[in-house]
Amino acid sequence: SKNVDLDNKTAFSDKNAKFSYRLNHSFVHEGQLISEHWKLIEPLTVAIIKALNLPPKIASCKLNINFPVNHFANTDYYPPHFDTTDKGIVAVYYVNDSDGDTLFMESTKGGNDEFKIIKSITPRKGSLAYFPENVLHTNKPPNATQVRCVINFNFLRDY
Repeated sequence: SKNVDLDNKTAFSDKNAKFSYRLNHSFVHEGQLISEHWKLIEPLTVAIIKALNLPPKIASCKLNINFPVNHFANTDYYPPHFDTTDKGIVAVYYVNDSDGDTLFMESTKGGNDEFKIIKSITPRKGSLAYFPENVLHTNKPPNATQVRCVINFNFLRDY
């Protein structure tokens, strides 16, 4: 699927934002279990819910796989975005070591929308990054590694 659809509410673009394709598999969409493969990640999901002390309500959950992209420069990234418009927590579980960093950003609100990288996380197998859904973020495709694989969770705090 296309990496991010720009809708001017949850996804944005600047001179460094580029598009490419990725593979994904949705486990949960709009709060509904839609995958017959849920049992593969259910133990991980329960562990994350317990570790973060969250209610067991998932808005979405999907596996994302990115590959190296030749037309991306070192400064390029996928369009910055918010994962959900609900009040929630985003959790990114890193399935493998990769150089496709997760980037956290803020808008510089200049003449053109430009985004400043305020934090970068390099994927390490078995690690988890989590943050409020209202944090602008994106990722880079891998370059030196063959694949970047993550499981993206969107947990609801209030329901």
